[in-house]
Amino acid sequence: MNVSASRSRQHGQALTVVLHVVLLLCVLGQIVYLASRYRARVDLTSDQLWSSTDSTRTLIDKLDKRLVIEAYFSPKEKLPVLYRETRSVADNFLDEVVQLGKGKVVLQRFDPNADKAITDRANRIGIKPLQLSSSTSTSASVDLHWQGVRLVYGGGKQKVLGAFTPTSSFMAEAIVTPAIKEVATEQKRKFGYMEWPATAIGQQQPGGIGWNALRTNEGISKRYEFQNYKDEDGALLPDELDTLFLFRPKDLTDRQKYVFDQFVVRGGTLVVFADAAEYAIGPQRMFSKIPLSLDANGSKQQLLSQLLHYGIDWKPKVLADLFQRTFTARDPREPFEYLAVPQLNNFGQQTLVGKPYPYFFHALAYDWRDAADDLARDDKTRQVDREAADSYRKRFGPGMPSDEFLFKAFKQLGRAPGFYWPTWVGLREKAGGVADLPEGVTGRVHLWSSPAMLAEDPPQSLNPLGTGADPIARETTLRTFLMKLQERLRAEPRQQAPLMCEVKGRFTSFFTGQDRPLRPSEIKEAEAKKAADAAKVDDPNTPVDESKPNPDEGPQPKGKATDDADGKPLAPEPVMLASGDKPGRIVMIGDSDFVRDDLVGGTYAQAGGPCSARLAQPFFLQLLDWLAEDKDLVELQSRSTTDRTLKFVDDTGATNADPRLAEQKLRGKLAWLRGLNIVLPGALLVLLGLCVFTIRRAQKRAFLASLN
Repeated sequence: MNVSASRSRQHGQALTVVLHVVLLLCVLGQIVYLASRYRARVDLTSDQLWSSTDSTRTLIDKLDKRLVIEAYFSPKEKLPVLYRETRSVADNFLDEVVQLGKGKVVLQRFDPNADKAITDRANRIGIKPLQLSSSTSTSASVDLHWQGVRLVYGGGKQKVLGAFTPTSSFMAEAIVTPAIKEVATEQKRKFGYMEWPATAIGQQQPGGIGWNALRTNEGISKRYEFQNYKDEDGALLPDELDTLFLFRPKDLTDRQKYVFDQFVVRGGTLVVFADAAEYAIGPQRMFSKIPLSLDANGSKQQLLSQLLHYGIDWKPKVLADLFQRTFTARDPREPFEYLAVPQLNNFGQQTLVGKPYPYFFHALAYDWRDAADDLARDDKTRQVDREAADSYRKRFGPGMPSDEFLFKAFKQLGRAPGFYWPTWVGLREKAGGVADLPEGVTGRVHLWSSPAMLAEDPPQSLNPLGTGADPIARETTLRTFLMKLQERLRAEPRQQAPLMCEVKGRFTSFFTGQDRPLRPSEIKEAEAKKAADAAKVDDPNTPVDESKPNPDEGPQPKGKATDDADGKPLAPEPVMLASGDKPGRIVMIGDSDFVRDDLVGGTYAQAGGPCSARLAQPFFLQLLDWLAEDKDLVELQSRSTTDRTLKFVDDTGATNADPRLAEQKLRGKLAWLRGLNIVLPGALLVLLGLCVFTIRRAQKRAFLASLN
């Protein structure tokens, strides 16, 4: 009986163990099952470096077709150590995109090194293998590694990323998300433009310098399409055109002004990059003014009056901002963003040294009301004029007051793009600075200068360095140039200048109550008719062709009334619209040079600037998104990370020190830091161990003493 009971208990215990194991396996299976379908990620970094932005999430949510991501990756374990981290980043981000897709995004992986057919397909579609060399003491070899991606949307549109080697999740998102946007865009948004090329001094550029570099940039041209509407015959713009860009308008005829007028009255968006003068950038930065007239000869209407009619006050004056931060390059290693001078150091190497030039500056993301006391402080007594300070707090405001997403990324940088010889573009005002906009029109200023601003009629030359080659003489000329500006600043009242403004609403026509300006072909036709009539008067015996209708008798045959210069019949033109039934929009920026081809392309970078490449392109792209109200990539474009890399800088203050000594000093600091990283943790552990040993030894002695 006891033996039977013992065996029964043993069987029960064994069954219990088996049941526990089975239940444990079931729980683990459920965890694995749920984890494979429901994942949770927690980003503990302060900058959310490993989290996708709302841009990626919104874009993937909008996908209405299947997105296939083909990853042509060779095995990770065969990659060199330096590239394995990029593979981990790429894998993690692509997996996250698949999770966000919730079935709409499919990831397919291929190993080109394992199958020749896959290798041939990768080469055919544009995947570029990484040719990485490896060597030992007895041999050297070059291995092919693959890390490219192809995006296929809806089985049709595709985008190939030949080499996808992101070093961070942020970089991976910056590469993949715009590519998804590109393939998911069914139809490009169309923009129209007109440009009046700048004079090319000493360059083989037929027709002058234009504004084509940004429009043809790959990141822009893949999403937006531009068409030139600068028609010599001055035809009205088509109804399907929503937005028209004007790049440095000049010599405008009344007919061209009428075309712009009817465009905004009918609900179009007009974007103007305006200059008060054209300064040629010659050798040694001569900065000589080339004549620029806003209105063509014989024009009866003035462009300034037309803009004032819409609510824009454009003062064709050149602005200079004497607040130092406004004309200082953000990156000291690239002073040519504004103006620099090539100089030779003690070792005969040419370096660029930034020079203050207040005519090249940018708006700052700073509330100038906070600087009212400093602006009202007397230079000699250092006392603050309280009355002046209170006045400044009322009159001045932030340099970037707009909350539009166009400026979000630039606010994080602390500054807007740099302008070159900008001009005053603001809103029409009454006495006392009160806005005086037309009825039904609203407006706001998006960018302001600092209160240390000067405005003047464009002088003939704005060369701050003189024409000599002697560095001392050039420095003397620069100091004299700046001293004159400082003297003017002390003598003139403080004011902020508007640099970019916007008005929108239902506009009325500037040409109401006037005759419609004729097209050039119509003018030629009228002149020809007048000449023909004069010929008839002079020779009354001239035979009359009865087969042709008399233009003064009865209606003209349909489609034959007016012909252009090529003999083609002109399209009938709509009747002048006096007031709009749809809201129009005008955006005006007081500079066109910063988006000009030569400055964007870095033509003058080696010679010391100016060069706008770093910020002009993102600004122009975000301007297009803003005009198109496309917010899909806003968060991604506005994202910026903090560089937390530990850096060592030379604190000796010597600009011409021996670079070998500086390198030795830097190596010493690095060696000291590495040694500290090794020794300090070990020393802390030893110290902690000694403390624990001492405490326990004291406790043991106290215990033994209590027993005695």
